[in-house]
Amino acid sequence: MSSQSPLPTLAQLQAVVPPNLDVRQITAEWFRSFTINLEIGNYDGIVDLLLENAYWRDILALTWDFRTFHGIPRIRKFLVDRLPSARMKSLKLKEKFIDLQKPFHDVAWIQAMFEFETDVGLGSGVFRLVPTPNGDWKGHCILTNLDDLKGFPEQVGSLRNHEPNHGKWVEQRRLETEYADRDPVVLICGGGQSGLQLAARLKYLNISSLVIEKNPRIGDNWRNRYESLCLHDPVCQLNVP
Repeated sequence: MSSQSPLPTLAQLQAVVPPNLDVRQITAEWFRSFTINLEIGNYDGIVDLLLENAYWRDILALTWDFRTFHGIPRIRKFLVDRLPSARMKSLKLKEKFIDLQKPFHDVAWIQAMFEFETDVGLGSGVFRLVPTPNGDWKGHCILTNLDDLKGFPEQVGSLRNHEPNHGKWVEQRRLETEYADRDPVVLICGGGQSGLQLAARLKYLNISSLVIEKNPRIGDNWRNRYESLCLHDPVCQLNVP
């Protein structure tokens, strides 16, 4: 563990976990302050609820990227840059997912989950609170994750196309790749594992995408790296028939 990001042990925090701790009250009060400051755009109020070396991990919800911000200055800049346009709102604490956890004898935190919305999506989040010397609990890490896009439900279940498609797949695929009746909404740079997964997920959301790849063929990033396209683990360990 780097000295710049130590594990929040009770000794390092110079704090204790008192007996008969009212975990739900502490969580509710912290989350209430967090929500109020978010809604009014009080960035100083938000970071005052966090440790100096706190982390905020965002997966698409607020940054349209996979980003991790460490420390109050970087978290505050991230909030100033992204909250006005993302407009995080409708925060709701998940009462069933509040728990005091002690992964090690000298480490303790309260972990809780919440839901929220932005202008374009539905998200979920996790935060961990740790004790401080004066008895207050502050946020050590926060995760915000984009779960769904508003107006783009997955094409599954009743939303699937239930019309028969026998013998028509090749023609349908040709029309899709020609983009004759539309322009792609999303450009995906790179047809590797991540790019193909993203394209497949967007198709489930009925969002047209175009994948561009610098290699001559899709999958060359595997062909040029491995002798064969296979999993690294034996079949017996994966329990795959």
